[in-house]
Amino acid sequence: MKCTLATIALAALVSQASAFSVSPILGASVGMRRSAVGVPPLRMAANVPILITGNNIEVTPAIKDYVNKKFGKALDKVGKQVTKCDVHLIFDQNPAISAPNHVEVTLFAKGATIRAHKNNDDMYATIDEISDTVKRKLRKYKERLIDSHRQGKSEATGVSDEEITMFEEFNEEVMQEMKKSDIVDVPAPDMTQIQKKAFSMEPISLEEAVLCLEYIDHDFYVFKNKDKGNKVQVIYNRKSGGVALIEPE
Repeated sequence: MKCTLATIALAALVSQASAFSVSPILGASVGMRRSAVGVPPLRMAANVPILITGNNIEVTPAIKDYVNKKFGKALDKVGKQVTKCDVHLIFDQNPAISAPNHVEVTLFAKGATIRAHKNNDDMYATIDEISDTVKRKLRKYKERLIDSHRQGKSEATGVSDEEITMFEEFNEEVMQEMKKSDIVDVPAPDMTQIQKKAFSMEPISLEEAVLCLEYIDHDFYVFKNKDKGNKVQVIYNRKSGGVALIEPE
C-alpha cells in the first residue's frame, strides 16, 4: 500500500465542496462528541440566526445572552452574506485537561464555511477569544468580496454598493481593534506561488487511510475511499483528540 499526501487536493476539496459533513472517527473522546444537550431555540443577531448548543455544560440564560451579545457584534454589518451561525459549547470532563472549556463556531456564508475553535480555563474568556477570531476571519472574507466587487467578478454578484460600504466600515473597525491589541495581520497568500503536484491515488479503505495518516508527518490525509465508490475524502487529526473524516456531499 502506497501512502501519498495531496496538499493541493485538500485546498481544492474545501473550496469546491458546496456542502460537506465532518464525522469523528477512531479514537475520538466520548465527552467531545457532538451530541447536543438541551438545545435552546434559535436566537437572532444582526438578522443572522444563532444556534447555541452544549456538551457536558448547562447552557444557562446568562451564557446564551453573553454569546448573543458577543456574536451580535461579530456578525454586525455582514449584510446578507452570512446565513447562519452555530455556536457549540463543550466542557471536557477529563481532570487532566487544564483548559477544559471549548467553543466551536461555524458560520455558513455564501461561497464559504468559516470555522473557529478556542479553549480556555474559563468559558466566558473562551467566548471572548473566539468572537474576536471570528471577526478577524470575517474581515478576510469581506476583503475578498470587496476586491471581487471592484473587479466585477461573479463571486460578488448580488452584493450591493451599500453592503460593500458596510463591509469596509466593519473591516476598518476590526483593524483598529487589532492594532490596539498588537495583533499582527496574517498576509494574504501569494496566489502566484502555489505549488502543484500530480500523483496517482490508488483507492484504499478508511482503515488504511488512518494508518497512512499515522505514517506521515502531517495533520491530514487525502484519499479515494474504495468502499464509497472511490469518492475523494479527507481524514485529519482533531485538536481534541482522535481522527475525523470529511465527506463531500
